[in-house]
Amino acid sequence: MLLKDKFYKVVNANTDDNNGTFTLSILPDCDVYEGHFPGDPVCPGVCNIETIKECTMMLLNKELRIKAIKLCRLTALASPTICPEVKVSINATDNGDGTYLIVASIADDKQQYMSFKGTLSI
Repeated sequence: MLLKDKFYKVVNANTDDNNGTFTLSILPDCDVYEGHFPGDPVCPGVCNIETIKECTMMLLNKELRIKAIKLCRLTALASPTICPEVKVSINATDNGDGTYLIVASIADDKQQYMSFKGTLSI
């Protein structure tokens, strides 16, 4: 895992079969922010995608990689100062061929920051 315990820390995880909700604390001291708007940090979209992938790996207990991204919509700016804690919600559907269709979002109680739909493979 590239970002776990560096970019985010898992506060809570609720999983049921192939569905999960992970409450994450976004770590403001991550060195990603040194080069990504220092003083006014913004979570890079690529970090949000990797976070979804890593949470899916925790949900399924499998090493996965991104095969295809069908939808990746950044709907609001996420930042450790704006949303220090977020929820990553994931629905994973086993395609039966070593791939999973993933529908996920990153949000807090006020708004959604990202929606994602893609295929991850073992």
